[in-house]
Parts: sequence; structure tokens; C-alpha cells
Amino acid sequence: MQSLLVGSIYVLASLGMTLSLAVLKLPNFAHAEILTIGAYATVIVAILYPGNVLLAGITAFVLCALIAVAIHYVVFKPLIDRKISIYILMLSSFAVALFLRYSIYSWASIENLLFAKPRIPVYVLGQFFGVNITNVEAIAIPLAIIVSLALGGFLTFTRMGISMRAVAVNFDLARVSGIKINRVVLVMWVIAGGLAGVGGSIFAVYTVATPDMGFNILLEIFTVVIIAGLTSMSGTIVGGYLVGFAENTVMQALYIYFGVPLTYEPILPFAIMVAVLILRPTGISPNFHKLADYFRKSTVLKQEAKL
Repeated sequence: MQSLLVGSIYVLASLGMTLSLAVLKLPNFAHAEILTIGAYATVIVAILYPGNVLLAGITAFVLCALIAVAIHYVVFKPLIDRKISIYILMLSSFAVALFLRYSIYSWASIENLLFAKPRIPVYVLGQFFGVNITNVEAIAIPLAIIVSLALGGFLTFTRMGISMRAVAVNFDLARVSGIKINRVVLVMWVIAGGLAGVGGSIFAVYTVATPDMGFNILLEIFTVVIIAGLTSMSGTIVGGYLVGFAENTVMQALYIYFGVPLTYEPILPFAIMVAVLILRPTGISPNFHKLADYFRKSTVLKQEAKL
């Protein structure tokens, strides 16, 4: 169950990174710091309203979405308008990440919140085949699945989602075709930042909020998106749960049967990343969009046949 919980957190934290890579081809290092901000937003809300999980999650989503949009307009958009290379964009995201991280450090140090546990109790709701299920798992796992399905449906069936996919395929052609690029990118940042905030919110409840919390799982996030081939939403879901399973179930098995110390756990995501890059550089990308398009076309054909 812990593997599913950690995997769900990785899915929520990585979907936004995959989205920014798909639309802007930008490996956004500041994504990790936005996740940290979501964690601290949960800490603050839990101080004011102890135990209010829903309000904490909504606050984290809204705050992190606004910060992601602000970063875009202050940093990324001016550079993109100047047609700066992707390498400069990547370095700028790294600079933004450092600025945010040490800003959080300064604030958390002043407020004595360098290690902050949200006032949201974690308790056992019941058992499933002898495995305890906590309230955090009961929220995180269904939420990751619902958000993933909703995002897939949004990208497949809505006008904005289809426009976003068109921008991801060919940015310049999408602009010439009349797609409102600025609006598409704005929505993309709202989704990417908001989901990072929710992932950070759940991660803070599961562990503890620290200024470098997002940075500490940045390797896992990049491993997930590499497994996903950098741009596949469905591959991100597979990658998130694969990394969560490796860090928990596989690591426990290695410890029990082979005596491998648990301190070697951080090596597993790196090993998975290297293996994927060597064996399948394009990643694991189950194409659920083709399946959705098939069902949509079948429905259209049936409607036309009735007419």
C-alpha cells in the first residue's frame, strides 16, 4: 500500500513536469520548489484550520498555480518572446529554483518551520487483505487516478486540450493555425503548478515539510518523466507507480532476501533512469489517446449511421 501511496504522490508531482515538457519543451527545475511551496501552504492552512485536508489541498493548488503563472510571465515568457534557446530557458528555470529554494529557507528559518509537520492527523481507516489503509492513502491513491483520467479526458476531448496537444506537436504550426498560444500556455501553467502543489501537500502530510523537500525528490520526478518519454501523460502514470514500487516493495525485498541496506534506496530511481535511457530512450508511452480517439470516432460513425 505504501508503494501505491508514494507512486500516487510521484504521479501528481510529475504530471505538471511532463506537461511543461510537452508544450514548451522546458525541463522546469523550479517545478520541485513549487512542490515545496505546496507543502508549506498545507502547513500554514493546517495551523489556522487543523485537520482541514480539503482546504489545504485547494489552497496549495491555487497558490502554486498562481506562482507558476507568475514565474512564466516574469521569467519564461520574456525569454521565449526573444526566441532564446532551450538551454538558456533551462538555466533560467534552474536560477528560479535556487531563488525560490533559498527564499523558502530564509522564511522557514525565521518562522521556525525548517521541519514542519502539518496538523493533519494520519490514522488507520481499516484493512484491505490484512494491510492497513490510512486516511492519507485513501485520499492520495484515488485522487491520483481521478486527476490522471480527468487530465487525459481534458487533453483528448476538450477544445483547449486539443489545442494544447497541437502546440505540443508543433508550436509554430499551431500559432499559424490560429491557436491562441498565450491562453494555452497559461492554462498549462495553471495545471502544472496546481498539480505540483497538490503533490507537495500530500507529501508533507505523508512525511514532513522542509525547504529542500521538492529538491530531494527531483531525481524521482525526472525518472518518471524519462520513463514517460518526456511528454506522455499515460507514461507518467506508469512511471510514477513504477518508481514508487521500486523504492518501497523492491527495496524491501532486496533488504530482506539479500541484505541490501535501506540506505541504498536513492540509487534505485537513478538505476531505472539509466536503464530506460539505454534500453528504451523513447520511454514507456501507452497511447491511451489513440484508444480514446477510436471510441470517439466510433461514436460519431454510429450517430451518422442513425441519421
